Amino acid sequence: MKILILGSSGALGQAVVNQLAPLPDVTIRAFDRGKPGVVYPDFVEHVVGDALNVADLSAAMQDVDVVFSTLGPSKVDAFATAVINAMRDANVQRLFWTTQFQIYDDQITPAGYKLAADFGFDAATEKSYVANQRAAADIITAAGLQSTLLMVHFFQYEQTIQHAVLDAVDQPVSGGPISLGTLPVVVAEMLHHEADYRQAAIKVSAAQ
Repeated sequence: MKILILGSSGALGQAVVNQLAPLPDVTIRAFDRGKPGVVYPDFVEHVVGDALNVADLSAAMQDVDVVFSTLGPSKVDAFATAVINAMRDANVQRLFWTTQFQIYDDQITPAGYKLAADFGFDAATEKSYVANQRAAADIITAAGLQSTLLMVHFFQYEQTIQHAVLDAVDQPVSGGPISLGTLPVVVAEMLHHEADYRQAAIKVSAAQ
């Protein structure tokens, strides 16, 4: 299995690479913009490119079985358009796309705004962010590929190990914020066994 990780130089991308790279039946291709100081294992194929450039993406997708995107946090609708066009060019069907757990809510609740504030985001920023994530998700789902939206709760940059919770898209999220020590393990499991996670969307959080 060959997995392409888009946005591999970010905290989540690097952590997912590290989870998957040791597996004997997985080959990793890491795609980033050439961020200084990011080092991958020697056996991980590293491609530098522009994630808004369809030609760069399409070249990186050659012979790939699964694409995982952690692109963002801004311009995600533009990233989604480029990724979909590149997947069509490269004849790749399977995509896992990270997004935000509130994208299908009618509106952000007061509790949601309070939680966002706890993570340093004011109401205007949170509303704009969720709207952009929703726009990107709509592009992904309309493309007709074998895509799964990973609707992730607020992300904590700490190594605490938690018990992950997966909820269906039509169910309330039952957990809370998820840590950098937990989310990459869950994502790696999904990518490695992608046929077990063919839902259109999955809410990902951590037991509190």
